[in-house]
Amino acid sequence: SVGDGANDVAMIQEAHVGIGIVGREGSQAVRASDVSLVAFRDLGRLLQLHGSYSYQRSAIIAQLSFFKSWAFCLGQVLFAWFSGFGGTSMYDPFSIAACNALLFMPICFYALNRHVPNSAAIQRPALYRCGPGRHHLNTWSVWIWFARAVYQTVVTFGITFATLGAEHISGRGQPPCYTQVAAVSFSVFLIVQCCNLAFETHTFTTLQVLSLVLGLGGSFTLYALCNDSPKAEQLVDYYALFNAFNEPASLLLAMLVVVLCMIPVVTAKYWTSQYAPGPPEIGRQYGQSIRDNREREKHMRTPPRESGGMLPGALQQEQQTPLLREPAD
Repeated sequence: SVGDGANDVAMIQEAHVGIGIVGREGSQAVRASDVSLVAFRDLGRLLQLHGSYSYQRSAIIAQLSFFKSWAFCLGQVLFAWFSGFGGTSMYDPFSIAACNALLFMPICFYALNRHVPNSAAIQRPALYRCGPGRHHLNTWSVWIWFARAVYQTVVTFGITFATLGAEHISGRGQPPCYTQVAAVSFSVFLIVQCCNLAFETHTFTTLQVLSLVLGLGGSFTLYALCNDSPKAEQLVDYYALFNAFNEPASLLLAMLVVVLCMIPVVTAKYWTSQYAPGPPEIGRQYGQSIRDNREREKHMRTPPRESGGMLPGALQQEQQTPLLREPAD
């Protein structure tokens, strides 16, 4: 609800989102509202721009949180089935306890994402309907995220344990223990999660890039420090990560699994943007056309110059040649 006077206070407090406008009738409505505006004309920008962004960010962050939990728990279920339901956990206590904390910062800074440019969100009010119309969060989208979690978990678990299982012999002539295989699997899990988050991001700001880099780098640093400390042997297997990635096969395996996990995501996004674009894809194309037109107009207004800041040859010669005047009679 929107109000600007004392008689609107009850209506503003009763609504889910109360908007108060600073007016001549006092500031009672502003003090009782959730959001305050200086002028009524700002209401369009609040709804079409910030409202549209809020719907999309909240929907993707919620589904990313579900997706992360599904992928992590499905790995435990597959390992229980693989080990004959012996009750042994696939991941060490550190990985189980720190999974959400390690991925908190990259997911948190997704709140800075803008799925459509500002100009497209303001000039095309129909994009706001994607939020109330459940375009970003619906039953179909949740099932797609669940299918993605199942596929990536099966690929990560299957290839990792099939390649580094009991039949694999390391360079030292010893088969790796399951804790080393689990360390590789958890490392790949972190990388795949950050890749999924990166492919869902449409505008990369400095804070978002730093959150991805520092979040992933901090995860491996903290995990490696725990592996290197004998005092943390109750949390992680001593030198499990170091021994696992000392093998060239582990590094190649990690890169292969990440690529295989992200190929369907990239393919689906390309096919959607090219052959079945929705309102957000059309909005992004519209915003790109606006930017191209502005660049074109700016280029047309600015006279072309050669290297060194000189004008084109013909125009420069014309300006340097004095005008010929007919002699006076």
